Amino acid sequence: MSGLHSTLSRSLGPGVLGVASREMDDLFDRLFTSGGNGRTKPWWPSMSVWEQDDHYHLEMDLPGLANDDIDVTFEEGRLKIAANRSRVESEDRTYLHDERNWGEFSRLISIPDSVDPESIEANYENGVLHLLLKKRPEVMPKKITINAK
Repeated sequence: MSGLHSTLSRSLGPGVLGVASREMDDLFDRLFTSGGNGRTKPWWPSMSVWEQDDHYHLEMDLPGLANDDIDVTFEEGRLKIAANRSRVESEDRTYLHDERNWGEFSRLISIPDSVDPESIEANYENGVLHLLLKKRPEVMPKKITINAK
């Protein structure tokens, strides 16, 4: 199991419990936030993480946001991704139905020590945030040369 996968599993909780916890959070958010009037509804963007050779990839769906609406920071071994999606409010717009989510979100992701924080790169294109997290050279497998005598 890769370092990031096991770290993410610990930070997000076991599969079933993580999903149940998220569903309970969503339920309480729907019951106790201002979602009933449509002003703000909680949201939790989908994310994918995979490992490839000497780096990890993290992609998060953030449609409808400008680059300036997204904040990515790294501190104390954790990557924080935050954003704010504002709802268009105007006197000539009366919503009859609105399933879109609005407001702020923030997500903390524990990053293994094998990642070099100075090399983290972020790109945002077509509503998808892509982060490239390179591994430290010293944690990479090293081929040992065998000298023949």
